[in-house]
Amino acid sequence: MNKRLASKSASATRPRLRRPVCRASPRPNRHHTFLKRLSVGGRSNMYGAIPYLMRAFELDRETAFRVVCEWMDEQEAALASAAETASPTR
Repeated sequence: MNKRLASKSASATRPRLRRPVCRASPRPNRHHTFLKRLSVGGRSNMYGAIPYLMRAFELDRETAFRVVCEWMDEQEAALASAAETASPTR
């Protein structure tokens, strides 16, 4: 038996190991990532972030405003859930 056949028959008898399926969390929205960095940088308050978002992503004013509002709502929800888990329940 040649080496090729021997390696094929040996690999055929070994059980194949399955790679674990990576269940990553959903990717963050690139607009939200930009807004988070802008907020942390302290360059502008978030109502003043609309022109920055318009320039960075070539968005119209209405779309940029909607993105900022969504981001602010998400931040408020995160703060509310953090406060809810931190408060003691009876």
